[in-house]
Amino acid sequence: MKNVILSVFLLIMTSLKMDSDNKSLLCHKWVQFAFKKHDSPSPQIVDKSMAEEYVFNVDGTYTEVAYSGKMKTTGQWFLNEDQTKMEFMISSFNGQQIPPFPETTRHFNKIILKLTKDTLIYGNEAYYGEKKIYGHDDLYFVRKDQ
Repeated sequence: MKNVILSVFLLIMTSLKMDSDNKSLLCHKWVQFAFKKHDSPSPQIVDKSMAEEYVFNVDGTYTEVAYSGKMKTTGQWFLNEDQTKMEFMISSFNGQQIPPFPETTRHFNKIILKLTKDTLIYGNEAYYGEKKIYGHDDLYFVRKDQ
C-alpha cells in the first residue's frame, strides 16, 4: 500500500514539474525561421526581414518584433490549463496603447505542436474555405539567447 501511495505522489509531483517546465521552456527569446500554411505539405524558410521574434517573460508579458524591427507589439501571453495552447492579448502596437478588450473569455487558438529547450512550433488554428475545414498555419522558431 505504501508503494502505491508513493507511486501516486511521485506521479503527481512529476506532472507538476512538467507543467512548470513547459512555462520555463517558453520563457525565452524565439526567432522564426520557417512557416507552413495549413494546405502545404512542408515548411518554407522565412526571409530574415519577415521573421518574427518573440520574448516570453515569466511574468506573463511578451514582446513581438517583426519586419526587421518595423513592427513591435507587447502584451500578455496565456497558456490553457493543460499547457497545449496559447493566447496573446496585445496591449501596445508600435508604441501606441491598445484599449483593453472587455471580453474575459480566453480563445486559445495557438496550438503548441512542439516545445523543447531549443525549438518552438505553434499553429494558428482556423477554419478554411467554404466548407470551414479545420487546420492550422504553423510557425517554426529557434531559441536565441538574449
